[in-house]
Amino acid sequence: MKYTDIKITDILQDGRGVGKTPDKIAFIEKATFGEICEIEIINENKNFYEARKLKTIKESPVQRQAPCPYYYECGACTIMDITYNAQIQLKKNLILSALKKTANIEIEDIEIIESENLHYRNKIRLQVTKEGKLAYNKIGSNDLVEIKDCLLARKIISENFPSIEEITKDINNKYPSFINEITIRTNSKEIMLNLEVEENNKALAYIREKYASSKYSINIIGQGNISGKDYLEYQIFDKIFRISLNDFYQVNDNQIQNLYQTARDFLGENKRVLDLYCGSATSSIAINGDNLVGVEINKNAIKDAKINAEINDLDNFKFLAKNAKYIDEKFIKNEKIDTIIVDPPRAGLDKALIKSIGKTSTKEIIYISCNPQTLARDIKRFVNEGYKLEKIKAVDMFPQTMHVETIALIQKI
Repeated sequence: MKYTDIKITDILQDGRGVGKTPDKIAFIEKATFGEICEIEIINENKNFYEARKLKTIKESPVQRQAPCPYYYECGACTIMDITYNAQIQLKKNLILSALKKTANIEIEDIEIIESENLHYRNKIRLQVTKEGKLAYNKIGSNDLVEIKDCLLARKIISENFPSIEEITKDINNKYPSFINEITIRTNSKEIMLNLEVEENNKALAYIREKYASSKYSINIIGQGNISGKDYLEYQIFDKIFRISLNDFYQVNDNQIQNLYQTARDFLGENKRVLDLYCGSATSSIAINGDNLVGVEINKNAIKDAKINAEINDLDNFKFLAKNAKYIDEKFIKNEKIDTIIVDPPRAGLDKALIKSIGKTSTKEIIYISCNPQTLARDIKRFVNEGYKLEKIKAVDMFPQTMHVETIALIQKI
């Protein structure tokens, strides 16, 4: 079944265009925001069609030639083919629509702090072919597209791309398919390579011998450090942070301070903060400095949080390797918590945890989210527990994609 003259009025987070057919909404592969196109239905669901674009009838007024030569194959970016102003408007629509549809909260506009468009990521994760070449997955596929650079990566990564690939090619040519995936991280001075590999003792021995004095810090996930350090140091405001290979750290160096300054402004001064999902405590130390409690299930992250507290000469801190469900009214009272900061995974907060927080004396929550849908869902759940959305602002941490970081201040009524 085909339809013509379908206008693309929105973009999903996975990059598919949204258009309205005479009978249903359609989610359309490879469609560009603002264009009018002919589509073919490939799957019918109860409330929507899944479709692919057959041809463009009329080009979008905000369309541009994507600067990346791999864009039309690679699945890493989804909206590089439209202007940055249009990207920002789409992200505003995404947040406002989620709030309206899910939380029944209607606001006219939301401020998004804009970012440098390219060369902003301090971390990229790449697939490695059996011959050792670096690649991303193709759009909607497990197939690979080999690349020689990534325009989202910091320039130091781009400059070192050929020599990094020399390492993966050397290893995989000698031991085919040994490296499956590589994560490249940088603090703009040093580079760390974290390799996900198959089991092969000979290959491990080869890497340990040949690359022990590499100019890069190299870690084998699950097997330890090969060369250099197993962490990088970063600076936010006047604070220094040690980030180990698996620690969470915001990927956009240009925007980290804008994100945490917004949270600082929402928080105010002289607060005792509980940081749930604290990881290595980057966010809570950057936002509040001292006078904080962190809870994180990952014991290694808690070790790094304590190191970060010591590096920054904090006096009043406590970090606990506990599940977030550990939090209850007794804990909140004993720790004299004023504000809870949460920066959860994309799946958001557990429903039972929100109910538990609602039963405590906590007056405000600062919610940092990378997923507007789960943020809106959780705001609605907090509203059901007697809270209201007081402030909300966004920071574009992920140009060229439909992802966006949002900060909300949620206060008890």
